[in-house]
Amino acid sequence: MEKRQNSIFLCGFMGAGKTTLGKSLAQELGWHFLDTDACIEEQHGPIPQIFAQHGEAYFRELEAEIAQKMQNTEKTVVSTGGGFMMSPKVQESLNNQTVVYLSVDFEECYRRIAASERPLVKSNTKEALFALYQHRDAIYRSVCSTVIENSGKTQDTVQEIITQCDLVRA
Repeated sequence: MEKRQNSIFLCGFMGAGKTTLGKSLAQELGWHFLDTDACIEEQHGPIPQIFAQHGEAYFRELEAEIAQKMQNTEKTVVSTGGGFMMSPKVQESLNNQTVVYLSVDFEECYRRIAASERPLVKSNTKEALFALYQHRDAIYRSVCSTVIENSGKTQDTVQEIITQCDLVRA
């Protein structure tokens, strides 16, 4: 089945620039922008609080619900959380969507997230985060439509996504 081009899901490790790049891509295309973490926080409260009160498994179920609801979105750039693509339910929901993996070197991601309040950053060592990065990298690569290196200027990466995914501005 042919991949639909009416929405783009950006995946990648924490600190890969999904939200920043997603906003720029949406603006360039004249599309809507959604951030899955922001959607969850809007409905359920801060993510660290969700993790603390209900655990990671519950949070992943909330992500799966969002993926299900977004199956038929149109002209939308969706920035996903770092673990969003780990769920088989999410992968199935997005099977016919265009998924772009924003690949960034671990050291660069770690530099961007080290001082953050992200639950997985606060509860893991750098070594454990690197192991998580390696595990997720393999999954991102297996579920994505295309891999885009996000290590240069935002505008250059935006243009590369538009070209690679054959996107049309609104």
